[in-house]
Amino acid sequence: MNDFDKKIKDTLKKEVEKPLSYEYAIKNAFLNKKKKTKKPIILKLATITSCLAMVCTVVIAKTYIIDKIWQNPVTVNQVEEENRVQEEISEEEKINYISEDEAIEIANSILIKLGYENTKISEIELKRGYDEEYSSHYILKTGNILINLDPENGNLEYFGDTSIIASNIKTDEISEKEVKDIANNIYSLLGIIPEDSKYEIVNVQKTNMVSGENASILYEVNFAEVINGNYDESNVSTICFGINNETVLISSITGIKESNFENNPIIITQEEAIKIATNKEKEFSSLEITNINAELSIEKMNIFVYCLENNITNENGELKVDDISRNVWVVYIEHDKEIKPKDGEIETVKELYNKKYFIDATTGEIIGGEQSEFFNN
Repeated sequence: MNDFDKKIKDTLKKEVEKPLSYEYAIKNAFLNKKKKTKKPIILKLATITSCLAMVCTVVIAKTYIIDKIWQNPVTVNQVEEENRVQEEISEEEKINYISEDEAIEIANSILIKLGYENTKISEIELKRGYDEEYSSHYILKTGNILINLDPENGNLEYFGDTSIIASNIKTDEISEKEVKDIANNIYSLLGIIPEDSKYEIVNVQKTNMVSGENASILYEVNFAEVINGNYDESNVSTICFGINNETVLISSITGIKESNFENNPIIITQEEAIKIATNKEKEFSSLEITNINAELSIEKMNIFVYCLENNITNENGELKVDDISRNVWVVYIEHDKEIKPKDGEIETVKELYNKKYFIDATTGEIIGGEQSEFFNN
């Protein structure tokens, strides 16, 4: 262990005072992840693995035949979905799981590694999540600490300590390199990223974490698998922490999820992608397009454009599409307008909002998108 590693280990957070009545701001964070979106867009995006009839939304004049990827969303009955989540986990399923004792041992080991030497797990339960297969997760708690583990292999899915954001921390100023070094050392300490993986830090920023009347300014570091210079923005592992009097205070850590990335070939050109997106935008908006550009990225398909086409808000998240990521052209379209949008209604989003379109780099289909600005409150 070098001097820096020792310093990080020594400064990792010890016990902090925890208000006994404090509620988990991130309670069931993993179980409720279906209700979370990368950005607060008005059309909630959702995914599910399914087998549906294919629908062509864009036809590209090519001499070769390409299987279409876009499929109409399915409607998921919310009552049936809730019943699936509440369904008892069978003994047959549990055969492939680590035991509760093993899960507690792993979670306590995580606590020790993060500096909680005098803290032990006090609660454990096995629950299904709102993911594509309604898979199970070990939920372990003690005080204000919540840990989620994959029951098949014991891998960390989530760690959270709500006492951090309840403390109104204004993090000490350190360099970006120091922030990255701390994040890398914590991930190494927990064995989250395999040594031979392609995961690396893709973003570092400060973020405001709010809980009731409390607000903390923390560092947020994002890890992702980098492929050909791009990474899947929908599959990012994040650590949030603050530095207070040279002590590292960890608010949350999300583990690495199995990737559903399909490394599809890049056939569509940038010019073709821009033309496809421009034609679609002209169907939605009469405003003049004042700026347009496109870049290659890896994105998960979603229902944003489909909802605009069909005037659907999907407020309860009933619509689902395949849970896959693809190589896409992200086309950015901006309009010159006198005022920013004042609401997030469907017609307003169509007409006034600047948008991003996800154009499949192989088929040329529009497989998703998002609004790239937000209305004035």
